[in-house]
Order: sequence, then C-alpha cells, then structure tokens
Amino acid sequence: MSPRWRYALALGVAAPALYLLKDRLPGEDAVVRALTGLDPIWLGAAVLAEAMSMSTFARLVRRLLAVGGTRLTMPRAVALTYARTAVSNSLPAGPVLSLAYVTRELSRLGAAKPLIAATLVLSGVYSTATFTLLGVVALLAEPATRPYALAVALLLLAVASAMVRLHLHPVRDWMRRHSPAVLEQLRAAREAIRPGRRDRVVLAGLALANWGLDIACLGFVCAAAGVSISPPTVLFGYVAAKAAAILALIPGGLGVAEFGLGATFVAAGVTGGAAAAVVLLYRLISYWAVLVTGWLAWALLLDRVRAALVQAGHWGWTALLRMGAAMGPCAALYGYRDLPR
Repeated sequence: MSPRWRYALALGVAAPALYLLKDRLPGEDAVVRALTGLDPIWLGAAVLAEAMSMSTFARLVRRLLAVGGTRLTMPRAVALTYARTAVSNSLPAGPVLSLAYVTRELSRLGAAKPLIAATLVLSGVYSTATFTLLGVVALLAEPATRPYALAVALLLLAVASAMVRLHLHPVRDWMRRHSPAVLEQLRAAREAIRPGRRDRVVLAGLALANWGLDIACLGFVCAAAGVSISPPTVLFGYVAAKAAAILALIPGGLGVAEFGLGATFVAAGVTGGAAAAVVLLYRLISYWAVLVTGWLAWALLLDRVRAALVQAGHWGWTALLRMGAAMGPCAALYGYRDLPR
C-alpha cells in the first residue's frame, strides 16, 4: 500500500471516530487545569522510566553484538540508540535511513556486515515478538475483545504447530524462488550470531523490559496528572496507539499515536482535559525529549564534533590554569611561563 493510501486510510478511520467523540473533546481551559496540578515525583518517575527503556534497548543491541564477538561500550550503545531513534522518527523514510546509519556506525567500529545484519534482524525480531505478546495480553485483558483475541491466538498457535510438525517453511521457500540473494544474506547473518539458551532468555527479557518501561512511563504520567485508570486500559491504549502509528507510516506516528491514545482514554471514561494532558506529557517525554536527545547524540558521534569539544575543553582548562596562576600570591614571582599553551 502506497503512503498516500495509508494517509487516506488513517484519515478515514480517524474522521468518524472524531465525529463520535466531538462532544467530549476538551477545551484549552480544561487541558491547562489538568496540567497545573502535576505531581513532580510521578513525573520524574516517568522521565526515569523512559530513559531506562532507551537504555534497555541499547543493552539488547550490545548483547547481540557481544554474542557475535564485537564489543560496544555502553555509553556509545546508548548514544547510538538515541541517534537512530531520532533519525527514524523525524525524517521521511526514517526507518530505512536509520538502518543505513546504524550499519555505517557499527562498520566504523569494526563489526562485520553479516554481524550487523544479524544484530538488526534479531533486535527487530525480539522487539516485534514481545510487542505482539503484549498486544495479545492487552486484547485478552479487555472483556470486549477477549473471545476474539483468544480465538485468533489459538488459530495462530495451531497453524504454527502444524508448520513445525510438517516441516513447512513457506517464507523460506518463497524467498528461495524470488529473492535468493536476500536469503543468502540472512543465512550469513544466522551464522554470525548463534545465541545460546541463556542468551535467548536475556535478549527476550531485555526486549520485553524495553516495552514494559515505556508503558510504565505512560502509567506514571497518568499518576502525575491524577488520572485513575486501570493497568489493562493503559496497556490497551499503548498497544493501540503504537500499532496505529506503525501502520500509518508517519514519522514518529505524529497525530495518529496521540489520537489513538486519547480516544482510548476518553472511551474508558477519562475526561477530555485529563486525557489530553496525559497524551501531551507522555509524547513530550517519549517522543520530543528523545528526539532532541537523539539529534544531540547524533552530533556528538561525529568525529569532528568530538574533536572540537576536546580542543575546547583543553583551551578552557588552560584558561582556568592561567587565571588561577595570575590570581595566586606568588604569581608575580614565578609568572606562568611553565603552563601549557
């Protein structure tokens, strides 16, 4: 489906929902009132949870590289995670550019191309699998969607079991016929990383913690705004907003994620002003703050920027030493000829 049709589909879904909820849309005064009574402790917890979520994904990538034999320091892994997120969420075709950016940065660190490909593929697989698990849990937690979710989950489980027993590999067979080069690259990537049982458990736990901490950020924002809402509803709203943003293919899910999250909360009985305040705060922390931090990290990862900062630090340290020497009691006697220049 082309981007134009995706935008049209998103608009076609949003317009009827917006019409149905028009009587519950908040005014500016209601939003301002909801934002004035924020709890700073819960707000700080939300910021911390989001930072830990980003750090957890960095640990996931770092663990995959370590299994493949390449060491990546934690500070650089975190900076790379923020930078790739900024590229992905703010530029047209951002996900593609983000993959190219990560590939270039890891290549500069000495990682082989098959290992980089395996890292990107497996990090995506673990993230997608754990998000799907959260989606199933969210649907099962809601009484209205529980029967349908249970039926779909059982059907998928039966199909997967049948494919394993019959040794059916439709995706691999299709790729062998239509994209043999891509299949060969995937095989090379599989050889590059062979995680053991313990590694797989740790990787799955890191991927799940990445999503869980982001959801915790949303829950803490609700607590900061004084919104009383059940954890299943928070989870359902989060999954619905993320899924809608992914399907719409809009950078960062702008507009789509906000509307999906706000509509879920309003439908759950939250007032329009409180729901708008929660959405604004959550997106400010999880999207805009991450975006700004990511572009700063992107700049700091440039060699020329780091070299300029090192030089500026050297000049600043020299200036402080000279100032201290000039103000000292023995400055007139000894001068400061021996200070670094």
